[in-house]
Amino acid sequence: MRGAPWRRGVAVAAGAAMVLGGVVATAAPASAATPWLVVDESGFATFTVPVGEVEESVGRDVSQIVAEGNFGPSSNWAEFGLTLRGDTATGVVGPLEPGAYYYQVTADDQYTVKDPTNPTSVASEPEWSTFVVAGEGAELLVDAPEGARGEVRELTYRSSVAGEDRAALAWTPPDYDAERAEPYPVLYLQHGGGQGYRDWVEVGRAGQILDNLYAAGDIAPMVVVMGDGNVRSFPDELLRNITRAAERQLNISSDPAQRALAGLSMGGGQAFEVLRSDPGAFSHVGTFGAGRFDLEDLPVEEINAGTDLLRLYVGNQTDIAYNDVHTALEALDAAGVEHQFDGAKPDAGHNWDAWQEDLVDFSQRLFQDGRYPGLSPGHELIEEPFTPTAPEDGSTPWISEDGFVTFETTTDFADAEHVTVWANWGPSNLWLRVELSKAGDRWRGTVGPLEPGWYHYRLIVDMQSVKDTRNPTSVTSEPTWSQFLVPGGAARVLTPVPEDERGTVQPMTYDSGVAGEERTALVWTPPGFDADRAEPWPVLYLQHGGGQSYTDWPEMGHAAEILDNHLRDGNLEPMVVVMGNGNVGDFTTELLENIAPAAEEQFGVSDDPQRRALAGLSRGGFQTLEVLRQRPGTFGYIGAFSAGLSGDGSDLDVEAVNEGTTLLRLYNGNVTDFTYGSVRSTLELFDRLGVEHEFDGYYEGPHGWDTWQHALVDFAPRLFRQATADDGDGIPVEATVPEEADGFLALTVGGDGGGTALGAASNAGDRLVMAGRLPDIAVTDSRTDAQAGDGGWAVSGQSSDLAGPGGALPAGHLGWTPLVVAAAEGVTAGPSVRTVMSGGAGLAAPQRLAAASGSDRAGTATVTADLRLEVPTSTQPGTYRGAVTVSLFPVD
Repeated sequence: MRGAPWRRGVAVAAGAAMVLGGVVATAAPASAATPWLVVDESGFATFTVPVGEVEESVGRDVSQIVAEGNFGPSSNWAEFGLTLRGDTATGVVGPLEPGAYYYQVTADDQYTVKDPTNPTSVASEPEWSTFVVAGEGAELLVDAPEGARGEVRELTYRSSVAGEDRAALAWTPPDYDAERAEPYPVLYLQHGGGQGYRDWVEVGRAGQILDNLYAAGDIAPMVVVMGDGNVRSFPDELLRNITRAAERQLNISSDPAQRALAGLSMGGGQAFEVLRSDPGAFSHVGTFGAGRFDLEDLPVEEINAGTDLLRLYVGNQTDIAYNDVHTALEALDAAGVEHQFDGAKPDAGHNWDAWQEDLVDFSQRLFQDGRYPGLSPGHELIEEPFTPTAPEDGSTPWISEDGFVTFETTTDFADAEHVTVWANWGPSNLWLRVELSKAGDRWRGTVGPLEPGWYHYRLIVDMQSVKDTRNPTSVTSEPTWSQFLVPGGAARVLTPVPEDERGTVQPMTYDSGVAGEERTALVWTPPGFDADRAEPWPVLYLQHGGGQSYTDWPEMGHAAEILDNHLRDGNLEPMVVVMGNGNVGDFTTELLENIAPAAEEQFGVSDDPQRRALAGLSRGGFQTLEVLRQRPGTFGYIGAFSAGLSGDGSDLDVEAVNEGTTLLRLYNGNVTDFTYGSVRSTLELFDRLGVEHEFDGYYEGPHGWDTWQHALVDFAPRLFRQATADDGDGIPVEATVPEEADGFLALTVGGDGGGTALGAASNAGDRLVMAGRLPDIAVTDSRTDAQAGDGGWAVSGQSSDLAGPGGALPAGHLGWTPLVVAAAEGVTAGPSVRTVMSGGAGLAAPQRLAAASGSDRAGTATVTADLRLEVPTSTQPGTYRGAVTVSLFPVD
């Protein structure tokens, strides 16, 4: 028996495509020729909504339009704000993971509009439309081949409980035979509260799931009946009306051993209610996202005798049933009720993503043997209820160890009607709004799990931006913003180091002849900084973007934390970083005649072009490239973060740029970064003109701080050093992807012409994993105490991209776990570095391999690292080659 290919990866597989949902949905007439929503092959969803049509639909002028859908963390409901540009409201969200999506358009928090250009419909939610992003992990949600599709038909019956005629839907397999001698086993599948009998088909895509499972031979031949559970007594409705009508109209069994019952949310509670009131009426019972059961005086013996399978399902801590399921599991254990628990899902809440997964698992357990009775892979036991509590100082938000973040407002908004938290936690770290729920005289909600990193947010109260006054952080240029850090390995370089190892951020005042006023910059200096030392300090001038100021890189970019960590790891040349005020008309003059001279005078920084670097984000990046155009060779190192060069390059002195620039490196986010087109044009221009440059690649982030932090993390260690991973002098790394990517892969690490070929690599579902080890690296320190002072040494390493038949595999796909083979006690291995596919940064930027303190530096140490290369399963077969460069640096 094969397991179903149900995987929800973090990344969208190449070749994703949009499929409209709804098997039996009635097509709504389109009132506009241009689609309101287009999803490209990479999973980016572009909304283009005509404002006039929205206003005509709601009968009033509007000032805000959002697309609401299951775009949020854990696939929960979230609002994606669209930008009003003239007659349209536009926005791009993505990449969306492969899966099923449902959405509506909402104006001014309260006026909902159906997308008239999407023919799908949802009977219980008339404003909703649906679509599917196809790709790895969503194989069961797309239409099966035409010959392999079952039929979804409508049944009608008289409800004696509701006193009216009602309808149900039934799925029958493609080879269903109404005259078959042996009646088919049957699953009665119930919807949730506020839903109807069509929801499992129109939103849950039960038809596609069952078609694909049946075609793969993963479920037994059966019929699935989806009835209307909106009644006061569901056991009566089910046993007196729905089952009898289904048995009259379909060739299905009435034998309890051939009958199963399951439901989601309210429907799960109803399924348990039937188990309690009529034990043995259904041999298989499943509850999806439900746990608020009547657990007193259960008929335990009857339940155990008449039930072959009772299996409970729930989402993660954002599922409203999470704590109820914990209570139910304890009560069932105490009572002696035989049951199974599927485990809490790590990445889905109380939503259709969870319930679809539940149906996939439960249906394969019906009327056949062979399924493992324990937790599904990756799911977790619920050890204790989720009860977030405020820290002693009363600050918000509250962050759990596993990345769930809980917000609670003050009582100031007790009379508000709509409160959301707007933060950078969407796909690509885009800003999405998550609605809070009223809790007494406050508003409260939990979001997660969030990946490690810094998040910035503001409250939106009845369409007005409001500061979370219980969060002590602040942002000078954005008074309503607050921040919080989700700690973890992937955020290590952004995490504050111990106080005694931190550099210093201090103000520098200067006279601005351009602005005609005294101005301030902020300056980071490394520990042990001496402004009067004989050798001038290398300097990086780091600029903010439009609408920002000199405070943003320290406050929002966490530049100090990045620099502190890189210096501590031995990845950074000790330098000074000057963050000036770029809000002037002539930045080139401001920088060269005001900011730089002040820094040279007050902080002893160098005026040698090869000891000076200039970088900036967005507007600051454009200013940086303008300085390069106007004064080529003034700065030896140039970094442009989300910025391109204006013009056609006719006034660019290419020879002077190439001669005077050691490094020109560009960075940008994905297509959600609005400078995407400009940067792409600049790269083409540089190629055409022969400008020597490097491009980091399109980072999976928006025009925002996640992208710019990544850029600084990568750029800063490249400054004022000659060796880089692009030099080709490193340790060769070679990986071979076979013709059939079945998990048996080889990684060869070359050293002195040799290497080690490794087999038994694994196919981990959404990725291919290859492992190997660097050759031993010996570090010998024979310096005298006078030479070394109190300092030790550090070894760092960085990978180049791996080139092969499928193009370049970015260096971020390679991670490592450093090891000390032989050394004195004080030599320490660097931290493990996860690949981008595992939520880390990989070896795209220098990472610490090992370090020694001043007291333990002497002698020879041998270090190495276990390498781990993770690539998508869709990677083109062939051999990929690159190099890992390791560098040794003295550390003060």
